Amino acid sequence: MVAAQTAVKETITVSQVVSENSKQTVVRGTFMIPDPKPDVDQIISIDKTASVKKTRLLPDKVVVEGTLTLQIVYVAFEKDQSVHHMHAQVPFTAYVDLPGALPDMDVRVDVFVEDVKLNPSSKDVRQFDVIAVLDVSAKVTETREVEVLTEVPDNMHASYDVIHIDDVVGRESAQVIVSEEFDEPDEKPEPKKVLDVDATAMVTDARIVADKVIIDGELTLQIMYVGAVPEQSVHNMHKTIKFTDFVEVPGADPEMDVVVDAVVEDCDVEIKGDPFFSASCVIRLDARVTEPREVRVVTECTGNTVETVELNVEHIIGEDSSQVVVRETFETPDPKPCPEKVLNVSIDEIKVTEKKIIKNKVITKGYVDVKIVYVSAKPDQAVHAMHQRLNFRTFVEIKGAVEGMDVVVKPVVEYINAEATMGCDVNIEAVIKVRVRVTETMRRSVCADVVKDEECPVGQVIDYTIKSGDRLFQLAQRYSTTVNRILAENPGINPNNLQVGQVIKIPCGAKG
Repeated sequence: MVAAQTAVKETITVSQVVSENSKQTVVRGTFMIPDPKPDVDQIISIDKTASVKKTRLLPDKVVVEGTLTLQIVYVAFEKDQSVHHMHAQVPFTAYVDLPGALPDMDVRVDVFVEDVKLNPSSKDVRQFDVIAVLDVSAKVTETREVEVLTEVPDNMHASYDVIHIDDVVGRESAQVIVSEEFDEPDEKPEPKKVLDVDATAMVTDARIVADKVIIDGELTLQIMYVGAVPEQSVHNMHKTIKFTDFVEVPGADPEMDVVVDAVVEDCDVEIKGDPFFSASCVIRLDARVTEPREVRVVTECTGNTVETVELNVEHIIGEDSSQVVVRETFETPDPKPCPEKVLNVSIDEIKVTEKKIIKNKVITKGYVDVKIVYVSAKPDQAVHAMHQRLNFRTFVEIKGAVEGMDVVVKPVVEYINAEATMGCDVNIEAVIKVRVRVTETMRRSVCADVVKDEECPVGQVIDYTIKSGDRLFQLAQRYSTTVNRILAENPGINPNNLQVGQVIKIPCGAKG
């Protein structure tokens, strides 16, 4: 192997971590037992999840709006003590301090529900007060191009290390318009005037084709309006609009990773006639495509003046996947007719509800909401649809993973099938691939460039500007002098606290 005669540099595009922090937040709210559910005698279990609806990045802070969702199983306050299920949602707003954050940076927020308590309200036996403790963590990053040394000349002593990073292939945005006309729900009165619209967008799936990211999402509208009734009452209604669009990202490949954020920039809902509502919303889609990469970098080198750069990036601990097979038999819900033949099975939603790291392993739980279209076994052979939720649980081994690291879980349904059986039963089978990636923030000073030493004639004293990583012992070696001679020329300096940009005097010694 021929030794290198010149320094070799490489440019990497990284998501530099600007700030990260977490905060515990107490959420309080109320919910009513929905009609026609019976009163509660005893709560058996509470399944709790939290989802982020919107984030607003401000200077040094992120504001998080989200929803706490509770799935509650309880014993009814009735003679037969029957068991029932209901769900409730409580909105929340939290903030996390992030020193150095600016509005145009990227932010990732995770919310974990640590504890939930339900207490019967003193005002109404069908109302419950909710107190929940959430752990909200946030990380702010900024895409930067960084030059690093990967090899130095053979006359320099160097230390090397291999870092595992996500190299940013491309970051692009697109504005899309989502529009639809629709009526109010049957139980609601016709509208006369729209008072307020709250719009949020969520990405449900993102996949890469060559040079392009295809995005599926949902636009959720909460509309407050005046009813066209004599009492002019005010009503609320929800509407969810599904959309599919794309963002062009040159260089993107299906094997790469992608993260997409959706932000509603403008939304207008008008009353038209029939159908009564017409919505038109502008959504900004921000796509960031990355590729895992190993880079051999120079961490230390001596013999020349070296410029360093501080990397503060997500270091990939490991990534892997596992497959889980879910099989379930369920009865067609009342009042749906029994099925004779299943025509189609589709995925409504797939979601991770829990992810936990134990040593060298990631445990994950989630669900898949399935829509089944079938032919009725009745004489009219009518076509019907029903929904079913499949729960899954699995683990993925990641060597080096420990509690406290960051983990991203992406489940994908690779195969699904449903068949009608005897009576009103349906058999369903799904194969789910769960991909897991574990990372941690790595702070590392690496060499960025080699600069030729300043000329230092023997017997003279030069002015030298302190650079990152400089130490008096190394400077003494470089300029053929001693630490004591440098200290004699600079009375009062602290050799253990040299400041970048500080100018000191160095006496030049004889080379060799």
